Amino acid sequence: MVGVTENGGGFAEQRLYDAVAQWNVETGYGLEDLIHAACQALVDGLDSSALRELAGASVNDSSWDTRELVGKSLEELGIPCPGTVPPGFTLAAGGSVARRPGVDSLRLEVSPVPGDAGGGFQVQVYVNGTEMTSAGAGLGMDPYDVLVPTNSLVAASQPRTVAIARCECGVYGCGSTDVTIMRDGDLVHWDWLLEVPMMRGVSFIAAEYDVEVARVAADHSWETPERAAGRRVLTGVDRERLLTYGLRPSWVANDYRDHKLFRVALQIGGDYQVFVDTRWHGRSPEELAGEVCATLALPPSTWHATWHAIIPTLIGPPKVAGPSWRPARF
Repeated sequence: MVGVTENGGGFAEQRLYDAVAQWNVETGYGLEDLIHAACQALVDGLDSSALRELAGASVNDSSWDTRELVGKSLEELGIPCPGTVPPGFTLAAGGSVARRPGVDSLRLEVSPVPGDAGGGFQVQVYVNGTEMTSAGAGLGMDPYDVLVPTNSLVAASQPRTVAIARCECGVYGCGSTDVTIMRDGDLVHWDWLLEVPMMRGVSFIAAEYDVEVARVAADHSWETPERAAGRRVLTGVDRERLLTYGLRPSWVANDYRDHKLFRVALQIGGDYQVFVDTRWHGRSPEELAGEVCATLALPPSTWHATWHAIIPTLIGPPKVAGPSWRPARF
């Protein structure tokens, strides 16, 4: 049973633990870093016969032999296996775990996606002044995926995993960085997952964290008219009413072929996509969003909409379609 203390530090143990956690036995990903971490652990004062063997291992060695060495090293050093240290805790000297102190700072910023002529934006995350999303998967998440319609960065006592970065191509899943967020009394802990930007979790003073998370959600100075309208639609639409028809909002944006046309995309399960278009006609984002939400509050059968079957074998429009619905053209 691993002991738990309120304070203390075991940086050498934590660094080795993190390297083991990031190593993928099946693919070999992270093995070079793991061997380097074993060497560094010796320099830092840790020592065992298996650790010395691990430090002298090669990336060409059998992954199964390496795994055995790793297991023996952790056992001899009294370091718990990855996945057994609770979120928000760090390893202390001797293998016990300690509550992670709130020594880190957070700054959030919404900025344009570099080179994206389509007007894309990203939420960048700065920890202790260093930008994390580029150090992780490569690109921050779109504000619609993090801040709108609800602020997913708000910390609660129940841990929640949030996507924080995507591949530079713009697709989450092609490259991914997640973070588990948990409120722990007067602290908020982040623990990185997948393509991690740094080899340790971070912890913030809860009061300072809450102020920054609320600030970025309330700051709309970066928004274009299209984005301002989109935010108002995504936060104002009656989702419960739409769900009674099996409809869920999917995305909102100007039509890429005609920027004077604002489009709301909805989905019916995995069967259909439905598109509802509204002309700007020189109106403000607030005025446009008001009309869009009013339209979506009406029965779908009254909409002027287009539809697309996601499953090719589906013939004809969805059951909720009205007489003005037409097949979508791409």
